[in-house]
Amino acid sequence: MEYLKAVEKDINECILLKQDVFKRLKENNLPFWSEEYPSDELIKEDVLSGGERIIKENNQIIASTVLSKVKDERGESDYPFKTPNLYCFSRLMVKTGYENKHVGYFLVSNVIEEIKNLGEIGIGIMVDPRNINALHLYSKFGFKLIETKEYEYGVFSTYELLF
Repeated sequence: MEYLKAVEKDINECILLKQDVFKRLKENNLPFWSEEYPSDELIKEDVLSGGERIIKENNQIIASTVLSKVKDERGESDYPFKTPNLYCFSRLMVKTGYENKHVGYFLVSNVIEEIKNLGEIGIGIMVDPRNINALHLYSKFGFKLIETKEYEYGVFSTYELLF
C-alpha cells in the first residue's frame, strides 16, 4: 500500500470511491454524511488544493481522507476542538472489499505521521457517534473524546490526539 497526496488525475477515481462507499453505507443502513456532502465538486477542490490523501494498492485508490488546518476563531461557535488551531482529517473512506483489512489503520497512521512531521501539536476528527468502526479505529491511536454536540448538519463527537 502507498500513502500519497492525490493529484488531478486521481479526481475521477476519488469520486468513484465516494459513490462506492455511499452505496455500501446505504445498503447496510450505516451513517454517512449526506446525499449532497461531499459533492463531486468539493472532492475536486480538495484534490486540487492539495488536501486529499489517498491509499493506493496495485495502482488503484482503495481509501481516502482530507487534511485541513482548522482555524480557531474563538468567537465562532463552530470551532469543534478544545485545542486551538489543530489540523484535522475528515471523510475517511475505504473501498468496498477492503474493510477490516487494516487499510483505515494504515491511512490514519500515515496522516498522524505527516502532521507530526509538520511540527503540529495534534490532530482532530469529528465522528458520527453511531460509527462504531471509526470510533474503534481512532481509539487504537489514543484519540480522546472532547464532546458530542449537535450541529446544523448533524450530531458529531469531537476527538483530539495531542502529540
